[in-house]
Amino acid sequence: MKIAICDDCLSDIRNLEKLILESTEHPEDITFYDFLNGEALLDSHETFAVIFLDIKMKTEREGTEIAESIRLADMDTLLVFYTAYDYPASRIFRVQPYSYLLKDAPAKELKSALQRILQEAARRDRPCHLLVKYAGTIFTLKPADILYICIQDKGSAIYLTEEKADEIFRISERKQAPKELFVKSGVKLDSYYEQLKDFGFIYAKKSYIINAQYIVARSRDSVLLKDKTELTVSRSRKKQFDDALGRYWSTRYRKDEKEWT
Repeated sequence: MKIAICDDCLSDIRNLEKLILESTEHPEDITFYDFLNGEALLDSHETFAVIFLDIKMKTEREGTEIAESIRLADMDTLLVFYTAYDYPASRIFRVQPYSYLLKDAPAKELKSALQRILQEAARRDRPCHLLVKYAGTIFTLKPADILYICIQDKGSAIYLTEEKADEIFRISERKQAPKELFVKSGVKLDSYYEQLKDFGFIYAKKSYIINAQYIVARSRDSVLLKDKTELTVSRSRKKQFDDALGRYWSTRYRKDEKEWT
């Protein structure tokens, strides 16, 4: 497992490496890549299972800006802020970090969080791909390519991220992408849910499941997705949905579940 640590303090890097090795049963499987600034990390052009990123560094660009550049190139990497500062969630939410660790937290707490992070990285290493056909071509979709899936006709409609939709429509030599970026599938929604439930997909209504990765706000009756799509949550599924979303967010942002529900 390739793990990047980006921090301008070498002693903090070494301390985190020690904690990571103490938090895994297979330290021999881990390879560390150390970076003293964000530009060096971006210039490496490597793909990492996890990136630990300090926010406040003695460089022109803060960690949040580096994280935005990382997200433009890779939506799948587990991004974890490892910092001495307790930043407001509004400043870090847009880059969708998996977790947020404070350097001065007790070692026991940090190790517990690191175990969850490493387990998630290992789980994501087991690929989950959906096959869909569009314009005579078969494409593979990863969970991170999908905003939500809803029932359509006798199958489903898979709504894609703008990046994935651009890729599919470009390959298909389509002159103009449709207003709604989705592909149709003959697979039933329940079947997709069984494949994707361990990747953050939640039933909001009987008719659709939403990728929690792209939920940026939750109001009383609806959620707002990263692409500004607003989807309602049915009254009958509200508690189940909020419980699942709370678990998802609390894992990533170390908040109590009750703050989000």
